Amino acid sequence: MAGVLTLVTCTIAILLTASFLRRRLPGPAVDALLAAEGAGLAAGGLLLLDDVGTASWIVGPLALAILTPLHVRALFAGEGPFRT
Repeated sequence: MAGVLTLVTCTIAILLTASFLRRRLPGPAVDALLAAEGAGLAAGGLLLLDDVGTASWIVGPLALAILTPLHVRALFAGEGPFRT
């Protein structure tokens, strides 16, 4: 149940940050929020699995902490599908 709750919470937070806060906060603050939310999303996914190795707990959240801000930037970029 903790994994599902973490996934839902982080998904909602990412959607709010990407759609509303992205235009109201400075860029570094948005990137930091998205990185934390992406790491939380990875942790929530790992909480759903049994017998997860230590490397997964390191690489998964780190990878999503890096990739989530990049993904949001690509979606909302000048030629991205959700540009505003």
